[in-house]
Amino acid sequence: MKIVLFGTGFVGDALAREFTTRGHALTAVARSPSPTATATGSVHDASLVAEMTAGAEVIVSALPPIDDDGGLAASTPVLVTAAEATGARLGIVGTSALLPLTPGGPPLAETPGFPDWLAPRVAAHRHTLELLESTPDSVDWLYLAPAAEFGPHVHSVRTGRYRTATTQLTDPDGRSWIGVADYALAFADELERPTAHRGLLVVGY
Repeated sequence: MKIVLFGTGFVGDALAREFTTRGHALTAVARSPSPTATATGSVHDASLVAEMTAGAEVIVSALPPIDDDGGLAASTPVLVTAAEATGARLGIVGTSALLPLTPGGPPLAETPGFPDWLAPRVAAHRHTLELLESTPDSVDWLYLAPAAEFGPHVHSVRTGRYRTATTQLTDPDGRSWIGVADYALAFADELERPTAHRGLLVVGY
């Protein structure tokens, strides 16, 4: 499968390693050289994006929700256009902060104690999801959100196990979490054996 990945940071690096291990033809684009990047350039360079995504079967965004160039609000439309032009499936690394931690409850981002400094990132993801939902039916997109506890601070050992759902996930102890290696595993599995089309999935233990 020909996959073009934009972003090789914390999550993008794990995705690149997983895709490569599985033998996919990967082009990993980053703004500056990194251990897993195969090309350098900006997602805001339309001609570069068109060149990199030509013939792609899957386009993946592991880009930051906010940055000096407009974050996901600016990068996602570019990749939607590329997906429309190539017929590729579009995968977005998301956030579960948009979802309730308990059925019928408020979104995690609206619960007491949720860090205020994360609000702009959540807003960027909310805008991105709304943008994806407004795309033509011909655009097959996936918004894959990791469980609530996720990031470099979460101890990550590849276990080879995970669960997916369309709502927030918690383990038997009530903890909502996932390591980046297993998140990458779930992402690759979903690309190879699609279960969600034009929709959101959450990954957790």
